[in-house]
Amino acid sequence: MPIYEYQCEKCNHSFEKLIFLGDDEKINCPMCGDNNVKKLLSAGSFMSSAGIGTCAANAPKGFS
Repeated sequence: MPIYEYQCEKCNHSFEKLIFLGDDEKINCPMCGDNNVKKLLSAGSFMSSAGIGTCAANAPKGFS
């Protein structure tokens, strides 16, 4: 369930939306209600699911 970033083409408002697998509803701008929005490039858009929140077996533990 990734969170995607969108920007409204009409009013330029940027916002985030949690998208569930299989959702195919139109995304509307929460400011003006227009549905002409574009998905912005975000970390969740181009990282593979294996690379999100995973560590290598030999990775050091804790914060660095």
